Amino acid sequence: MRAIWAVGIIWFSLAAMAEGQAYQAGLYDGRSVPGWTYSEAGTQSANLPTWYPTDGSQTRDGANCNVGTAAVSGTAAQWNEYFASVTPQSFVQQLRANGTDATQGYLTEIVTLNGRPAMRNLLAVNAGDQQMEFMILSISGADQLVTVTCTALSGQLLPRLTQFYSFAEGLTVYTAAPR
Repeated sequence: MRAIWAVGIIWFSLAAMAEGQAYQAGLYDGRSVPGWTYSEAGTQSANLPTWYPTDGSQTRDGANCNVGTAAVSGTAAQWNEYFASVTPQSFVQQLRANGTDATQGYLTEIVTLNGRPAMRNLLAVNAGDQQMEFMILSISGADQLVTVTCTALSGQLLPRLTQFYSFAEGLTVYTAAPR
């Protein structure tokens, strides 16, 4: 079971989806996230549903947030057990094993979001010729995992954390919560 979650979390944290929308019935709604605007152009470029800060400040540091979903099931206890087993180092190793050039894990923590077990990871990744920093929030569900990935250029993660947390908290998750 842990391997399935790890693959789902890693794959949807940094991989592309076939198409993206600001709203996916039964999964999530990002049409009205305060301080963020859905970008069709960004979605087409990233091949993931993509949002930018409404103030246009992404032009200075590349700040954006994406949402992915995966059919992964579990109980609240199973999600908590899996999340508790992850460290910054193990998360980076999982990313590397799946082809992502993750360079450093800063933080892995279990949080609660909308009454659901969730895991937040902060890390650095080489993406082509740029160094990026990520906040990846994995939100558990009974049958679906929702992953929020927010990104900025290296050195800009900490200045953006409050905005990234706000995006994650402003996204409405419709998937059934694990019991």
